[in-house]
Amino acid sequence: MKRTIAALAKTATAIATATAALALLPAGAHADLIFEHGGHTYKLVASPASWNAAAAAAETMSLGGEKGYLARIDSNAENDAILAAVSAHLSPSQLANTIANDGSEAAFVWLGGSDADYEGQWIWTNNGDLFWQGDYNGSPSGGRYTNWGIQPDNAGGAENNLAMALAAWPEPFNDLGVAGQWNDLEAGNRLAYVIEFDSLAEPLKVSLDEPVKNGVHSGVGMIRGWALSDEGVERIEVHIDGQYAFDVPYGDPRADVGKAFPDNDAAATSGFSVPFRYSALSAGEHTVSVVVTDQFGDQMERSATFEVVRFDKAYLGRSDTPSLNWSFTSGFDDYITVRGAQVGDKSYTIQLQWQTRTQTFEIVDIAAD
Repeated sequence: MKRTIAALAKTATAIATATAALALLPAGAHADLIFEHGGHTYKLVASPASWNAAAAAAETMSLGGEKGYLARIDSNAENDAILAAVSAHLSPSQLANTIANDGSEAAFVWLGGSDADYEGQWIWTNNGDLFWQGDYNGSPSGGRYTNWGIQPDNAGGAENNLAMALAAWPEPFNDLGVAGQWNDLEAGNRLAYVIEFDSLAEPLKVSLDEPVKNGVHSGVGMIRGWALSDEGVERIEVHIDGQYAFDVPYGDPRADVGKAFPDNDAAATSGFSVPFRYSALSAGEHTVSVVVTDQFGDQMERSATFEVVRFDKAYLGRSDTPSLNWSFTSGFDDYITVRGAQVGDKSYTIQLQWQTRTQTFEIVDIAAD
């Protein structure tokens, strides 16, 4: 028991240390986690799969033109980094969905090790490197890193695939291994899995041009900007004051972005835009956020906080068309002020200001006379 408690304490310390060294990519509210360590990129897929399905899925993914593979671990620092990232990301319900069916009652994630070809000859499947020979009394091969619990034991005769534990096991004794140590499991177990890529993810590039940050908006305007990813943009979501509102079409012409990034063929059609009725919002401060997801699963968010000014009615119909018959208009600097504008049975002072980004005068203040 003393040995187990000491190991658990050591693991907890390692997680805290490794978390500080991780480079977590901005992933927003995404089911999967993307992180970097040691010049490589890792993707945690939280949706459980068998080892064979996970390995096949990894090979269908690519980053920077290179195929992915189920993660191999070559150092204690890498092992701690993966454990820290996975443990911090998975929710209690996700952990419950990645428990092995070997009676251990512990959560695991698949890694890319296997001895399915030759019993006791454990290889990394990305390139066939042999890293362990034998059962739990065996030894590392070629000085390669390993972190087995009291494993591998090939219990039941078909435990041929490598997994990392996310908790001590088995319940209630916890005497075969602790979080971060490895276990051999049957391939049919449905677990979350970690995919590794031999390159770093190029960060998404996203700009939100409208609404204008710290600007003033009224009536019908636009939500627009541009997004660019080497992996291709998959989805752009709009959130209003923290709540999802709708998706935005992607692919508008943007010659300026194409000129700025001539090496990316998608840059010239990287724009997004959609009309938006700002007057449907209440008067006062609001925030629009766009969340861009690329085809690799990386996410980037851009936000703009602005003020809405509006008439008492959110929509002015024909009978409410503003009348300027008895109004007085003056100008100063980049402002135009209209006093005495009649809207229905009310009189207003309306102030407009030139907006360079949108290249038009916009209403920036509405006050009842």
